[in-house]
Amino acid sequence: MRSFLFAGLAVLGATAAGAQSTATLRGIDVYRSSTFSADEARRIFGDRLVEYVHWRNEHLPGLDAKAEKLRQQMQAEVLRRPGIVFAELNFAEFFTSVDHAMYAVFDVVDEADSARLSFKPLPHGVHADPDGLLAAWRRYMTVGETLSQRGEMSFERPNCPGFYCLWSGTADIDSLQQRFKEGAAKHFDDLHRILAADKDGERRTEALFVLSYAESGRAVLGYCQEGLSDSDARVRGAALQILADIANHHPELPIALGHVLPCLDDPSAAVRGKAMGLLVPLAAKEAYREVMLSSAPRLVDLLKMHQPESNTLAYTLLGILSRKDYDRNDYAAWEKWAKKVGP
Repeated sequence: MRSFLFAGLAVLGATAAGAQSTATLRGIDVYRSSTFSADEARRIFGDRLVEYVHWRNEHLPGLDAKAEKLRQQMQAEVLRRPGIVFAELNFAEFFTSVDHAMYAVFDVVDEADSARLSFKPLPHGVHADPDGLLAAWRRYMTVGETLSQRGEMSFERPNCPGFYCLWSGTADIDSLQQRFKEGAAKHFDDLHRILAADKDGERRTEALFVLSYAESGRAVLGYCQEGLSDSDARVRGAALQILADIANHHPELPIALGHVLPCLDDPSAAVRGKAMGLLVPLAAKEAYREVMLSSAPRLVDLLKMHQPESNTLAYTLLGILSRKDYDRNDYAAWEKWAKKVGP
């Protein structure tokens, strides 16, 4: 899914101009902990979270640095709590024509739930960039984002020589994509070595994106499956983005949901969102629906989040899977249904 409209985003009377510059804290979420609740987060950190948003609104380098220091302090404070082995605090921003909202999400893993962190060990290798392909991917992203910000890039699905594309249609972009296709064929061993063993998570992510231009769709599925167990959320997110493009445009390639559904419980909110984005085009297909029903209880948890991406994607998936039209805030009805179909 290339974009999503968040119809449920609250609008509190901000002007259109103000909405673009000044954010308001709209919600505080904790996912998911039995030792630290959203109520505790609001009580302990509410004033500091508002202060963080205020500093971010000023758009001054010195205040941005103070805001980041405050974010790290709050994150560390949660991590020091008994029974917690992982904590990360992130802020998500959402815009409409009249509003600019910000949501705080504490991603927490309890010691009793530490299996949620069962990723591959962090690799320690250092590998050369084969034929400058990783640098070329960074250029592809920079050029595409610049043209998009200028309104010079179509929102339509681009012509794609690989299994994942964001942009096409300019000489520079198309030349880079051809380079990825040729490079993925010529240097697939080197790129796979980076994906499997380079210590830099950003380079592993870039290698996976270039590998998505491989000739064999089955091979790309294998690279993505490997990426889903990476210790870096950026790599896991990249794997889900590529799989979403495959789900939408290459239905002949089967997605192994056994590797995807655990991502709904990922310790990273960004990864959970990408997992739901991948599942939406699959949910109505009978080949996937029955397996996906096992995720119903987790989707109800995600529905309860204030953060619009989580709430809206979970509601969309629950509606498709259940074939019910319960109100999105009728948690009791959703929980009752999920209990019937879930494990």
